[in-house]
Amino acid sequence: MRNLKLTLAYDGTGFHGWQVQPNLLTVQGVLQQALQGLFNHEVTVTGSGRTDRGVHAAGQVANTQTIRTMDTAAVVRGLNALLPAEVRVLQVEEVDAGFHARHSARSKTYEYHIWRQQIVSPFRCRYVYVFPYPLNAETIDQASGCFVGTHDFTSFCASSTESEDRVRTIYAIEWDRTEEEWVLRIRGDGFLQYMVRTIVGTLLYVGSGKLQVHHIPEIFHARDRRLAGPCVPPHGLHLLRVDY
Repeated sequence: MRNLKLTLAYDGTGFHGWQVQPNLLTVQGVLQQALQGLFNHEVTVTGSGRTDRGVHAAGQVANTQTIRTMDTAAVVRGLNALLPAEVRVLQVEEVDAGFHARHSARSKTYEYHIWRQQIVSPFRCRYVYVFPYPLNAETIDQASGCFVGTHDFTSFCASSTESEDRVRTIYAIEWDRTEEEWVLRIRGDGFLQYMVRTIVGTLLYVGSGKLQVHHIPEIFHARDRRLAGPCVPPHGLHLLRVDY
């Protein structure tokens, strides 16, 4: 039995997230179907994590097992011939049996794209959140630093998050800013449901003057989702890469 590591990209607009759901179109679902068609046997696909409905990926990672002997380049070609155009397999590697797309991951990097102009091109509107209102970049940078380190992120994830352990470590947060677009890049050891989007919403509240920087540690301590900013829309979020 061979263990294959797949790196893929997808436009999440038309999918109900990554995870297989009954009677719904999901990325894991179409990938699993394509693999079964290619290998002619049942497969289970394990992803590095679940992306929500409407979230995109430039470097999602998954793994699966097969008894087939076809070379990895042929697997790439075969899968891309069977997958919808919105999902592309970028690379397939044979890895050792102990590799697990989720458990073996050391860090993940996400980007959140914010469009700062009133008008957004129809060729970009699926991939950016339009927020043309005044923002204070300096206070946003100060507040961003509050998230770096190891914290309990209960206040910054979905209240219905399944994981009881909500402690995560953020290694770095940085902003790239142009007149048209601001991009938040965040790298951590893992992320809870809606965590990145809630961090972004909270930082926008700070930049808009609705929250002060000194409120951020208080919100962490309270472990109360109601105190943080809103969860911004999913289509601005992109899973950039997973490191092992």
